[in-house]
Amino acid sequence: MDTKPEVLLFVKAGGDGKRYGACPFCQRLFMMLLAKAHQQQLQFKVATVNFAKPPDAFRKLTLKRVPAIVHGETALDNVDEIIQYLDETFPSPSLDYDDADADKCCRDVFQKFCYYIKDVSKDSSQLEAELAKINDVLASRTSRYLCGDNMTHLDFELLPKLHQIRVAAKALKGFEISPKLRHVWGYLSRAYNDDLFTQACPPDQEIIVHWAEKPETPNLSMEEKARLAREAPKYSFDILISSP
Repeated sequence: MDTKPEVLLFVKAGGDGKRYGACPFCQRLFMMLLAKAHQQQLQFKVATVNFAKPPDAFRKLTLKRVPAIVHGETALDNVDEIIQYLDETFPSPSLDYDDADADKCCRDVFQKFCYYIKDVSKDSSQLEAELAKINDVLASRTSRYLCGDNMTHLDFELLPKLHQIRVAAKALKGFEISPKLRHVWGYLSRAYNDDLFTQACPPDQEIIVHWAEKPETPNLSMEEKARLAREAPKYSFDILISSP
């Protein structure tokens, strides 16, 4: 008899109400649960939440936002609290890291992306500088990921954001991560070949529409949004340069 405790993860729903929406925090926790499920006596399910018509379980537990989890009598919708709870309840594998340089290089890249896509920054130079910092730290490593050969909490936080930068900045601003940043591309390539990333990743269309609907970002026409909604899900997992 299977007695594994089951965790229910609520994530943002995409435009069709079924596929995963473009929330990097939701993908982060999805990836974390996949990692825990590989080694722990852990099962989990993922449910999408459309806030216009949230699932009964989500509504009855008075959860307010996603990502959220339910495990037994515990229901949480704060990312930091969820991470702490999952690490304490399912400690293996450990996803902790102790690397000040790696932590520091990742700190501002998503903020600079937001400034750029919202035209707070008039050009991409600040975003490019942050990507170069990540590239330099990756270049100094021999490991597959930032802090070792397996993903840690830092990778779960950074990789969904890097992917959204890649997809949204190209679609809405014509920006592409420079091929000179070979170590960033190698890092993405390893993620694109890892089930922990690909199983939890939202489609390109959801990422593009998510950012197009933000205040002050380049918007899309209704026709373009309708076209993206009709398309089969697309995932930019291609790598256009050779990895280092």
